[in-house]
Amino acid sequence: MHSVQIAARRMARRAMAVAAVATVLGGASLAAAPVRAAESNGPVLVVSGPLSWPFFAAVKQGFDDAAKLYGVDYQYIAVTDTANMTSDYPRLLQQAISRDPSILLVGEFFPDGMDPLIKEATAAGIPVIIHNSGQTLWQQNGSLGFIGEDPYQMGYKAGEIQAEKGVKKGLCFNQVPGNPTVEARCTGYVDAMKKAGAETIYQTIGTGEATNLQSMMQAIKGTLQANPDIDGIYTLNSEPAMSALRAVEDVGKKGEIVIGTADLSNEVLEAIKAGDIAFAMDQQPYLQGYLSIQSAVLYQKYGLHPIGAVTTGPLVIDSSNVDKTLEVNRTFTGVRGAS
Repeated sequence: MHSVQIAARRMARRAMAVAAVATVLGGASLAAAPVRAAESNGPVLVVSGPLSWPFFAAVKQGFDDAAKLYGVDYQYIAVTDTANMTSDYPRLLQQAISRDPSILLVGEFFPDGMDPLIKEATAAGIPVIIHNSGQTLWQQNGSLGFIGEDPYQMGYKAGEIQAEKGVKKGLCFNQVPGNPTVEARCTGYVDAMKKAGAETIYQTIGTGEATNLQSMMQAIKGTLQANPDIDGIYTLNSEPAMSALRAVEDVGKKGEIVIGTADLSNEVLEAIKAGDIAFAMDQQPYLQGYLSIQSAVLYQKYGLHPIGAVTTGPLVIDSSNVDKTLEVNRTFTGVRGAS
């Protein structure tokens, strides 16, 4: 549905609400809350990441737990096939907007196709809160706020750690090319390494292979064989981290190459505990879902929302705190990342 039609429908509901309340109150002045209530008949819709990626199970768990606590009935919308995400996500977002939701919680993974639609939604009066991806865009597209990582700092901190550990040539491996948030991690990593006088290599793989451990392992292995002086690897998710570890083992350099990653899984945490992976940069995905629902509730009920971005990462997980993190993720499955 076109934004003009959505806006017209919302204006009609607002007029009906104003007339009804004026009748009850005898023309007394109206507070904002009744108007918001009149615009809140639509569903609470979440457009977020594919659940075939273990990372987003933690995001969804945050949505689910907060929805249960606050009594929110919401729908989680995501692609089931990751091969064509750059075109599929704008299509899903357009469909969600056409349903005139009471509030829309969006991961802005592919801005070229999604940002114009978010602007359309906010122009039509649909409240939007961005989570996970879209940190640099939410203010421009009219969204209420952003909840998620600072991706540049995620990568920059990773580069600092690797440089401190003596890495002279690092590989940044990106499994989601086209997502500016993920790309910003590599930018931060490269900048930190460059500042320390180290070299970097940037490698990508198609998004359809982002959960194919064997394909990622072979891609990283090939890069290591072609560049035998690589002594550091930074991956952007827990699954490619394990592919990187296996690639390092395959080329006979286990213990010689410093591996760090973004995002957690029990397998990554066990590898940190064993000393095979040096660190993980945690963006606390559970918080991204949980705080999004909480913010939606507070906005719809009171008109309250955070002013500015709510940053959930980076939080460094290494040998100093991995045991506690593992304990939490085993006790509360998936809260700290993929189980």
